[in-house]
Amino acid sequence: MSPASEISSFDHFPVRLGQKLNKNRYQIMHKLGSGLFSSTWLVTDAESEFLDIHTNKYLAVKILMLEGTRAHRKGESRELLFLQQIAACEDIISLPVLKDSFEEQGPEGTHLSPTKALPLHAVKIIVLRTLEGLAQLHEINIIHTDLKLDNILFNMIRGDPHVEEQLSSESVIEDGEVEVKGQKYPILRSQPIHHGYAWDVTPFLAELMSFCLTDLGQAQRAGEQPIVNEFSAYALRAPELLLRSDFGPKIDIWALGCITFEMLTGRWLFAPKAGSDWSLEDDHLAKMVELTGEKFSASMLQRAHFRDRYFNENGDLLREVVVPGENIDKALAVYGTLKDNEIREAAAFIRACLRLDYKDRASAKELEIHPWLLTTTCNHYHH
Repeated sequence: MSPASEISSFDHFPVRLGQKLNKNRYQIMHKLGSGLFSSTWLVTDAESEFLDIHTNKYLAVKILMLEGTRAHRKGESRELLFLQQIAACEDIISLPVLKDSFEEQGPEGTHLSPTKALPLHAVKIIVLRTLEGLAQLHEINIIHTDLKLDNILFNMIRGDPHVEEQLSSESVIEDGEVEVKGQKYPILRSQPIHHGYAWDVTPFLAELMSFCLTDLGQAQRAGEQPIVNEFSAYALRAPELLLRSDFGPKIDIWALGCITFEMLTGRWLFAPKAGSDWSLEDDHLAKMVELTGEKFSASMLQRAHFRDRYFNENGDLLREVVVPGENIDKALAVYGTLKDNEIREAAAFIRACLRLDYKDRASAKELEIHPWLLTTTCNHYHH
């Protein structure tokens, strides 16, 4: 992980292929991807040949953009701290392992399914691997806060030869150039390393898939006051985030329930919209009540800072919102991607994640042994 060490108006750390970082130890080989606050690059480690035989020659370097660097220095992002804590743990599963961190001085400072639904056996393995990562994070009092499909990545289990094969066969793509203090730098397109799996992967191949829960840039410490105010993609936010009631690890569990539905159907579970007589939040809360079949408890509303914005004295929503009138089972059935018996089992798992009161929501460890995950190809994954 590498913060840019000079702050200015140019937000990206300019990179050239072949460029060396951290006193020439790491050499940039390929652009893997980029996000709002960072870019990720494939590098070779010059010291790998001096380490043990299990050390990979290729690593990924995450370079923070200037906004991400500012957040890191001001203590608004604890990603490096949490990565260091994870690295000190034993038997790390489905989480990134920090190998190094350093600063660099800058001049300025997959195959998609036609419906985006995945096969049931693949979804179960992705969910289980994600739960393994969440369970480890929650065990050491880290809340991810930004669980979404973008942050669940394939582990590269085919090793260095596969990486080298792609590097030699795939041309680098440039999307223009940018000038910084008189120096021109290419704008490189992200070209992730191919994982080799199709969206309709067979059950046999699905068993070989390995995943890693990434991006702790917005992660928070459980039991402490959050250092930022907004968490998660809006459609994946738990009710306690909307109501400002209880902030804790169970917000990750709510998000997991939402993305499980998304993988099974190719559609978002919640897509709130404002109406002429109600707000985005009104619509979101009403759909939560409708889909779960629950009502917000008096004790939860009593803990909510924004209670009076959305509820009357009886605990009913202040503004009447028009909702489809369906539960999780019906919502799963709409898209025709599951059989009837599969719908019942999947809905039971999603409901365990989507309890309105976080106290009623299952933990990551409890969900690891949920009956839905104890069937088919997932059996041998459990310890």
